[in-house]
Amino acid sequence: MGISRRQFLTGSAIATAAGALSLTGCAPSGKASSSQAPSDASIATMGSGMGKHGNIQIEVVTNGGKIERIDVVKSRETSGLGDTCMDKLSKLIVDNQTLNVDTVTGATLSSMAFLGAVSEALDSAGEKSSEWKKRDKALQPAPENLETTYDVIVIGTGGAGFTAAISAANKSKKVLLMEKLGVFGGSTALSGGEMAVPNNWIQSNLGIADSPATLAEDMLKGGDYRGDPELVNVIANGVFDAAQWLTFEGGVSWEHDLLFFGGHSVKRSIIPTGHIGNAMTTKLTTRAKTVDNITLIDNTKATELVKGADGRIGGVKATNTVTGDELSFTCKAVVMACGGFGANVEMRAKANPDFGEQFNSTDSVGAQGDGLDMASKIGAELIDMDLIQTYPICDVDNGALIYLDDMRLDERTIMFNKEGKRFVEELGRRDVLSKAILAQTGEMAYEIWDQKAADDTKVVDIHIDEFENLSSRKLCVKADTLEEVCEPFGIDAAELKKTVDTWNGYVDAGKDTEFNYRGKMSKISTPPYYVVAYKPAVHYTMGGLHINPKAEVLDASGTPIPGLFAAGEVAGHKMGTNRLGSTSMADIYTFGRVAGNNAADFVA
Repeated sequence: MGISRRQFLTGSAIATAAGALSLTGCAPSGKASSSQAPSDASIATMGSGMGKHGNIQIEVVTNGGKIERIDVVKSRETSGLGDTCMDKLSKLIVDNQTLNVDTVTGATLSSMAFLGAVSEALDSAGEKSSEWKKRDKALQPAPENLETTYDVIVIGTGGAGFTAAISAANKSKKVLLMEKLGVFGGSTALSGGEMAVPNNWIQSNLGIADSPATLAEDMLKGGDYRGDPELVNVIANGVFDAAQWLTFEGGVSWEHDLLFFGGHSVKRSIIPTGHIGNAMTTKLTTRAKTVDNITLIDNTKATELVKGADGRIGGVKATNTVTGDELSFTCKAVVMACGGFGANVEMRAKANPDFGEQFNSTDSVGAQGDGLDMASKIGAELIDMDLIQTYPICDVDNGALIYLDDMRLDERTIMFNKEGKRFVEELGRRDVLSKAILAQTGEMAYEIWDQKAADDTKVVDIHIDEFENLSSRKLCVKADTLEEVCEPFGIDAAELKKTVDTWNGYVDAGKDTEFNYRGKMSKISTPPYYVVAYKPAVHYTMGGLHINPKAEVLDASGTPIPGLFAAGEVAGHKMGTNRLGSTSMADIYTFGRVAGNNAADFVA
């Protein structure tokens, strides 16, 4: 983008200029707000950078060689992740007058784009950003007056961690909730957030019959009956109440629609407003901050679980990941909610060589499996570690989930290969789809939908940032003809036309005789057409800590380790060989409540 530079005037002109700086992003705390008029010598310059979800535009106001404030003018970075990192970096830069700052862990792309934009704006103002980067380094401040004794410590701030912490605190326990990254939300914030809930309110309105027993059977069958039926039944029977808890305790709101994931016998998956998991974690972050007996800290990595002489959990050792300071906390119970190991290539390859460096990962950078290492060192049993899942529809460059795939889950796309031919039923299980895709040319596949599908579902509008990002990299193409939409990918357009015509014939006939499509079929016939390319990436690790239905962590003899609980992806043996879509959210919020409540009761 072009770079603008303007010098503020005095009097009414200052007020006008300041008013024009009203933000689309949040102004960082601790610096002058945009309503404060700058001095006569203040200069405002613009900068931009390409973040994870498109272009970031910022305005930097300088005065006499100092930065007075940084305002985010345009950003579509993920709420609770990208905006949080920009807020933190703004405060560091302004308070310390330096660009020698580290990126915020967990939001690296947003951090780099923001720092690049600030550098550009400084250069435009006549400053030398290269010199600002050589100034004394500024570090994120460590928590002040942090206490060292708690009833319950919860490790990890994904959905399971927040749920466990709030549940324990609601039982009047003093809770420390710690996160090793610089942002909250974990892999939950990066997920689609869909949640399998039998007998939900939307099913009732649509007349869809369902039950916890049906969900449990779908989950067990989907995992080839290798999941623990007792754990599965806890999820199936508790998820409706967990969804109600999210609504009324967590403040989460929902779309008025359902998605149909592969392996489910009925349509049952509710969707958080915005179709993304951060819609949950940002609300839970806000809720946790309002609970007096929860202490919420980031940049704090748990490194060791401490047992007392009586064999009970007695504390947690940790490290501040910014300052390097070592910390020690005492407690009476710990809830492990620190996710799986999908982002740890070495651990994946050790557990199952079929899922090593050949795959990218959809997971948070924090999904390193360190919680598994800590717990196993004090005797916790690990189970099903070789069972690793890929998600079939991911960015071919970086492995990120492609949310435009909601179009498939809304039953409006067909999948095909480079030769233009369908090769699998689109609503199949994740493992089935992934295996089928990897067998195609280039280990890739494609989806196509038309403008009517885009208009009916609003999926492209909802995920416009992703659409623009993928389009800029030629991984998603929109064109008026099948020939034009195929050309950038080298897809056989003539064969794709035959495939689409055949599909439309199935729609007229009311039956897919090739792959027995299980959803509602709709024609693909209204241009323009959209095609997106994708390939599988590691998405979920089914193995982890062995727990019982009370979320107690077991040792090799099957005995609970006193005071140690686990919830979410860190706990294994629930999903069997394959996790059905939207059952992770069912798991983390159900077992998060179980773990938090039982940890609180253990302390009592």
